[in-house]
Amino acid sequence: MLYSLFYASVIFEIFALLLAFYFQNTRVFFITLLLISSHIISVNSSFFQANLYISLFLPLFFWLMYLKNMNFSILSNRSFLIIILICVYLILGFAFSKSTDFNYTILNFHLKYFSLFIQPMNELGFVFFILGSILISLKIIKNKEFYIIFAFFGSYVFFFFNNFFSEKYFEFASLVFCVYIINQEYKSVFFDSLTKFPNINKLKYFTKHKENYIIAILHFYELEQTNKAYSKLILKHIAKILKRVKSKIFMLDSDFILIFSSEEQALKHLSYIESLLKNSEICLENEKFKPDFKMAWVKSEDSLEKNLKNLRDKL
Repeated sequence: MLYSLFYASVIFEIFALLLAFYFQNTRVFFITLLLISSHIISVNSSFFQANLYISLFLPLFFWLMYLKNMNFSILSNRSFLIIILICVYLILGFAFSKSTDFNYTILNFHLKYFSLFIQPMNELGFVFFILGSILISLKIIKNKEFYIIFAFFGSYVFFFFNNFFSEKYFEFASLVFCVYIINQEYKSVFFDSLTKFPNINKLKYFTKHKENYIIAILHFYELEQTNKAYSKLILKHIAKILKRVKSKIFMLDSDFILIFSSEEQALKHLSYIESLLKNSEICLENEKFKPDFKMAWVKSEDSLEKNLKNLRDKL
């Protein structure tokens, strides 16, 4: 069972590495390299000694790599410093894991309260883990990258259970990375990044096998007369208002497309949206204004493209 977890984590690491490289996620790519380095250390030394080193230094190197700004390409010259950091981790790993002076006793404070809750492999490494959790949490609150805290925990959970200490190292961080990247790419393909509403690709998929539906368009004239930055702010405000409406809403350029199953449902929801928008104010740079909009709807007749053209004509 434990060997299968080891091999599964290696497979997920390779998969996460390929995904991160293909989609140019620099941070995930190099943290995954760090995890692979931990496996290399683990299989080239005594498992217990290697795990002792990994439990001490992995959380330290992990949060150092997360806290570092990585807004650059994987193949950029700036990646060279990260590669050096991983090489240092590997070299120290081979040296410490084969040293008899590096042992369990020097890394523990023999504090009784540790054993009341968990039994970490070494208490100093657990302190690094707690410190890293705090630092990462402070940053993810700002960046909303919540997957990182799950990955950080998944990389260290092996060291909470003393029956694992003499086994090959395995982790769950790479699984978290795989799920995160796949989910992000799915969102980028099917959802609008600004409003978070489904985009034209999702609309095409949603209407593919539908017949006799009502399709409506919500168009805002302010967006034609303002610059791109203001248009984005206006769209964000409008999206927040429309999220109160329980309808199928999609984004097409700067327009909102709504799908209804019947004419009765369409009239009911569109009148509610009209009332909602007329009683809402958008505030930009201390100026308040009511959105200037127009709505139109048609019964589906042919292809989605024809339906959308009919809506444009009605506007």
